[in-house]
Amino acid sequence: MKIIVITLFGFLVLGSCKKQTINQVEKAVIEGEWKVSFFQEDGVNETSDFSAMRFTFKDNGAVEVKVNSTLVYTGSWKVQRDSDHVEFDLNVGEVDPLGELTDDWHIEEHSSTKLELKDESGDGSIDLLTFEKI
Repeated sequence: MKIIVITLFGFLVLGSCKKQTINQVEKAVIEGEWKVSFFQEDGVNETSDFSAMRFTFKDNGAVEVKVNSTLVYTGSWKVQRDSDHVEFDLNVGEVDPLGELTDDWHIEEHSSTKLELKDESGDGSIDLLTFEKI
């Protein structure tokens, strides 16, 4: 009986932490503009491909990506729990280079000014993406 109570308590605490993480990330990203401060795909640093872009995450799940003063792309985002981790799902279309960011990213670290994400492909390669508030 004691083991069952401890196990149930653990699930409640873990579920509560994940919910808190989801709320914290959602609240942080909808405040202000963000930039890609680091993007690595298959071991290659491709951060410079995104240096001029500015991301605005809306509270309705939309994201706007300003490429320059006249070119703006739109997409969607959401934070959700997936089995044993919390994901940042980002869909900014398939236009190069933005299509590289469309994925369901695992949230590795987050704060009110930084969001560090990781994706492991089926072939075992690792992609890393970091957003920082401007």
